[in-house]
Amino acid sequence: MILVQITDTHIEEPGDLAYGRFDTAANLRNAVAAINRMDPGPDMVLHTGDMAHHGSPERYAYFRELIADLKAPFYAIPGNHDGRAPFRSAFSDTAWMPSDGAFLHYVVDDFGVRVVCCDSVLEGQTPGGFCAERLAWLDRQLSGVPDKPTIVGLHHPPFGSAMTGTTSNGLIEGGSELAALIRRHPQVVRVIAGHAHRPFTCTFGGTIGFAAPTTCYPFALETGPDCVLSITGEPPAFSVHIWMEDAGVGEPGLVSHTVPVGDWGERITLLRDGKRVLDVA
Repeated sequence: MILVQITDTHIEEPGDLAYGRFDTAANLRNAVAAINRMDPGPDMVLHTGDMAHHGSPERYAYFRELIADLKAPFYAIPGNHDGRAPFRSAFSDTAWMPSDGAFLHYVVDDFGVRVVCCDSVLEGQTPGGFCAERLAWLDRQLSGVPDKPTIVGLHHPPFGSAMTGTTSNGLIEGGSELAALIRRHPQVVRVIAGHAHRPFTCTFGGTIGFAAPTTCYPFALETGPDCVLSITGEPPAFSVHIWMEDAGVGEPGLVSHTVPVGDWGERITLLRDGKRVLDVA
């Protein structure tokens, strides 16, 4: 099973640039093209929030236009820049979008790994939260299928980033309760998130937490005493999570990769079947 994770695309209206300088639409087009070139292709693509820079019907319509050529099945959960009402309306024609209820959470159980998609949004706030109702919902989903490897996805990382900017605020509500819940369910092989605009991993709830890179404008790793949030020149990227029945140690496991987006030169094959194929002068 191959899951591609994109996140924090921050799409503006057609012709507009984020902060007047970042062409987030072009980056998303490049990401879709790169995902479509994957061989084998992914089983699913999950967007982990902040699809639009400001949630609006116009921006979501443009987003759907930009991913229209995506070959793999597409799923999404909201982030703090996404308003629940326009987000729900924009994807009301999909099988995965909940038609009712306060939260936009659901389960994808069509593949060898189960994906539980969670809504961590606190309306009107940058950080997220997990209230008692959301925790109870997640506990029911994990308790119902205890023996199948599972990925839990949400927008806000419930684990630390060591960053001092505003994205260091993952969950301000329910984080410790979520960690205890995950620890009770050892089938959870990864907790994946977005929000931080850069990739990092952290132990969480007895498993591995992974925050994915952004396809728009990456944030710098700021760990100093000042609360600074800076945009860096690092390339935009997406993540690929691959379930392996034999992860090289005689047991299954999930491996996660980061794939830069853009033109970084031609691919040069060095070895094929263990034999050198590149001539070295």
